[in-house]
Amino acid sequence: MLIEGRRQQIIDLVTKTDSRMVSISHLSQQLGVSEMTIRRDLDWLASRSLVTRIHGGAAVHQANPTEKSFEVRSKEYNSQKNSIGWAAAQIINDGDRIILDGGTTTQYIARHLENKQKLTVITNNLPVATELALNPQIETIVLGGILKHKEQCTVGGMVVRALASLSAGKLFLSATGFNLKNGATDPDMRETEVKQAMIRAADEIILAVDSSKYGNSALMQIAPLETIHKIITDDSMPLEAISALESLGIIVITPERLTSHFILGEEQ
Repeated sequence: MLIEGRRQQIIDLVTKTDSRMVSISHLSQQLGVSEMTIRRDLDWLASRSLVTRIHGGAAVHQANPTEKSFEVRSKEYNSQKNSIGWAAAQIINDGDRIILDGGTTTQYIARHLENKQKLTVITNNLPVATELALNPQIETIVLGGILKHKEQCTVGGMVVRALASLSAGKLFLSATGFNLKNGATDPDMRETEVKQAMIRAADEIILAVDSSKYGNSALMQIAPLETIHKIITDDSMPLEAISALESLGIIVITPERLTSHFILGEEQ
């Protein structure tokens, strides 16, 4: 088993245990590795605030009380996110199968789908599902798993396994940060695992991020930029950044570029 997979299983086992804590010996038996290996994994996870080390084992990490909730994050850069949502809707066609991930920007995409017909939308994002519930023309597949309360999305092995049996034409992917060196990144291992499963399930990967995210980098790499086909962002993205991204073969879409027909002709 790869190290990343084993560490993810540790998080899942700690989270699913009724007591919300688990011993080193139990983890060793469940995963078939030595207790020393488990100790190293727990130290690594604890150093990144993914679990809390306790004597003889680990417990669920209590989120930092200053961590921003989905509601708070959804109101940040909301005009930019709304413009991204509009732009994204322009490249979604009737009858498409799409995936909307657990970020706040994808909720704004969902709000602009009211006139679309016969869409199938796959999501682990509860606010997105609530938005889409208002439109009977959209078939919404909600991915069940472990609920992250503040983020209002589902994560874990159940979500990943469900995605392995699904396919979509377009994935609209969010990220905490993205840059040329580290690609698209996120601070949470469990959300990153789900985003990577979404990438595997989709034909076209579209990063939907506001311009404030450019140049930033979080703990976990979701994907290198070479994996991304298109980036939808707002009109504040610096021209030099757009040029650098386009040099990688990525199509960069902004509302202004769409309205000036820079990209729209390629989508028809």
